[in-house]
Amino acid sequence: MSDNMFEFAFNPGEEVVIKIKAPDLKNKMGGETLQHLMGAKREMLLALRSLLDDAIARTDAADSPAEKTHIDIE
Repeated sequence: MSDNMFEFAFNPGEEVVIKIKAPDLKNKMGGETLQHLMGAKREMLLALRSLLDDAIARTDAADSPAEKTHIDIE
């Protein structure tokens, strides 16, 4: 893996692979820079959580049976 925190791999028609490497920020940086980086890391994790929540919701919706409609015919 490279020095980047995230590594992405995608081939059309296949899965998307996201690798996350947690850097040791405390030994490399400090002060305000560290605060910004930690905030950015948190935001990326929240974005990933949102993607997963959306995928779960779509999976749940696909698994639920379609509602039947009753129509009275005279």
